[in-house]
Amino acid sequence: MNRRIFSTLFLGIIVAALPAVAQEAPGGQSVPVDLTDPARAAEDRARDGFSKPMEVFEWIGVEPGDVVVDFHAGSGYNTWILSKWVGSEGVVFAEAPEQYAEDLKTRLESGDLAGAENVVYVDQVSALPTDSLDLFFTSRNYHDIPAEAIPELLAEVDRALVPGGTFVVIDARAAEGRDTEAHRIADQVVIDEVTAAGFELVDQSELLANPEDDHVGPKWDQREQLDQSLIKFRVPEEGLSEEVEPVDTTGPTEGGPPTGS
Repeated sequence: MNRRIFSTLFLGIIVAALPAVAQEAPGGQSVPVDLTDPARAAEDRARDGFSKPMEVFEWIGVEPGDVVVDFHAGSGYNTWILSKWVGSEGVVFAEAPEQYAEDLKTRLESGDLAGAENVVYVDQVSALPTDSLDLFFTSRNYHDIPAEAIPELLAEVDRALVPGGTFVVIDARAAEGRDTEAHRIADQVVIDEVTAAGFELVDQSELLANPEDDHVGPKWDQREQLDQSLIKFRVPEEGLSEEVEPVDTTGPTEGGPPTGS
């Protein structure tokens, strides 16, 4: 991992070792994540079978000591896992707009993320330090960003990532296009938009695919039925060339939860 100096805003953050059980990821990597931890939220443990977090984060290439953001983190499902994975030398920025962050903040204050000193809550992407992130991660949120706002969002992703940093998108697949009513988006739309901004397509995975999905509706209460994309991009070492104004990414499309994380 590239060593870096954080902006002065975050110089006072001290991350502490967290108690965890070393668990082996599917590829053999030993990481300090215990998905069976009884202190963990029960609803999160129920999601593990179809969310496959150990497989997903190993495929992404997350390493102890990494600095990552869980964009629109929801209630913190991925935040908890990432906090254990990156360990005491890493940092997880849990990003969620203030108006949608009640569950996340409760979890950070009095739930199973209380005392996780390597987790930092931020309410917008513009609050992320520049050239500091190894990974910008988003799960079931990309479809909520209007197409016209994508260039501005990607400029923020580029600003926050270290040169060569990783941008990963998980989302519910649409049969075609951007289906805002169903909270879905086709893989090719994501790829076309992100690569048009100058990012490099690194890989795609079928880890979260389900060919039996009818691609109708968001299935918020039937997540196990979803056919989901898993797409990895890299910001070029020289960064993206065009500078744009910061974008407001606080609002979801009407009719669904503010985040799918």
